[in-house]
Amino acid sequence: MTQAMEPAESEFERRPCNGLLHRSAIGEDCAEDAAPDGIERALVWTENIVGVNVDHKLKYRSKKGQLPFIELNGEEIADSAIIIKELAARFNHDLDIALTAEQRNVAHAMTSMIENHLLWVVMWWRSKYPDQMLKGYKVNLQHALGSRIPNGILNFCFKFTFGRKWFQGSKKVKAQGIGVHSAEEINAFGQSDLKVLSDTLADKPFFFGDDPTTLDVVVFSHLAQIYFIDKEVSYPLRDFMTESCPNLVGLVNRMKDRCFPDWDEICTNLDLNSHLPKPEPEEQKDNKEAVKDEKEAEGKELEPDDKDIEKEKADDKEKAKEKEVEENKEKETK
Repeated sequence: MTQAMEPAESEFERRPCNGLLHRSAIGEDCAEDAAPDGIERALVWTENIVGVNVDHKLKYRSKKGQLPFIELNGEEIADSAIIIKELAARFNHDLDIALTAEQRNVAHAMTSMIENHLLWVVMWWRSKYPDQMLKGYKVNLQHALGSRIPNGILNFCFKFTFGRKWFQGSKKVKAQGIGVHSAEEINAFGQSDLKVLSDTLADKPFFFGDDPTTLDVVVFSHLAQIYFIDKEVSYPLRDFMTESCPNLVGLVNRMKDRCFPDWDEICTNLDLNSHLPKPEPEEQKDNKEAVKDEKEAEGKELEPDDKDIEKEKADDKEKAKEKEVEENKEKETK
């Protein structure tokens, strides 16, 4: 992973609200969500909302059966396009407000190419090589599922159950049309799409100038799935992007630094809520309580009991009286 640069200050106005983003789990190399639309939503989300809570336990789906989805002030919203449109309307901030009609048409065409063509090239690889997918994204199933079962067992079960899903995924890829071609032809399709994106971006920081728009969000969410695949896993599309489209690599890193300034912490701790205060680890908490109890016990041993203090005072008074009586007797004798 490249070293994160100092994130640029976002010009977007932040507005407090109560929101929860449900999305899939992350891998150890921070390929982020296993689905690009999860990153897409997260980027738009972080540009609009303060105090985001991210749930990635894979335990919940929307009423429409979709993941990811968002809950905003108690209301559930699903589907990528609807979420982005709803956030723009509610927070009165449209990422594309400054675009011309021609630029909007270009953005629409590029988005359609990515979501209806390049996406299926990546989906073909995932359905064809599920083992490589696990390794490439460094998927930690134990963390993703919130399970205590060892990863070795979970990986075995995943491969067994994923076999049926793989068959369904392969059928979908074939039905779409991509899957009927050879591996070389499919990789060539993906390379052509990347070349179009690279030529359109050219030497600009973002597709339409100095500020990101929805197209930059969409491109990043999909290219991150390609670029951050572990280098030890063979993936021709990643290698082509790195060698032949360096400007796309730059865009990916700029978007990463801008919207995920805590990227390294996320990757280290597998925690998408790194901005939220965390409870003390149980072990550390127990140790602190044990030390506190020990100090209290020592204090009790050192401090005399109240009754003992009163007894000592009474004894001192008695001794003083006895001494006074003896002194008086001596005076009378003299």
